[in-house]
Amino acid sequence: MQFKVPQKIDIEDKIVGPLTMVQFVYAVVGGGISYFFLTSVPAPFSYILAIPMAIFTFCLAFVKVNGQPFTNFLKNAIAYVFNPKTRIWNKGGANVHVEIYQPKTAKKVDPYENKRYSKEDFERIAEILDKRGRVGQRPVGPQ
Repeated sequence: MQFKVPQKIDIEDKIVGPLTMVQFVYAVVGGGISYFFLTSVPAPFSYILAIPMAIFTFCLAFVKVNGQPFTNFLKNAIAYVFNPKTRIWNKGGANVHVEIYQPKTAKKVDPYENKRYSKEDFERIAEILDKRGRVGQRPVGPQ
């Protein structure tokens, strides 16, 4: 049985013409505020308030900075302005105490650890091994 897998799920749907839902909301709210400034405030001051609001609305709705929405850029710019620029290292700062425990394991006892072997011991062991090898040997070569 085959199923249809959705493609391009990270692309927002276009709601009104070429605008997504978020862009449409930004445009309506920003346009409304700009229109309010133009109609309710006296002439020279209305332009001082409405034009920056319209530019800000345009940036929110349509401008992308390094492929990211303008809201991300604005959020990061505000965080940069209000967060401290200098980091100070405090040696005794957090008083973090970390203890690492290694599980105790039974120590393997090696009975031959301190044993010393002489040359005669090696010769005797080699002779025993040679005798065992000769007794159970099979003939080597083509049969």
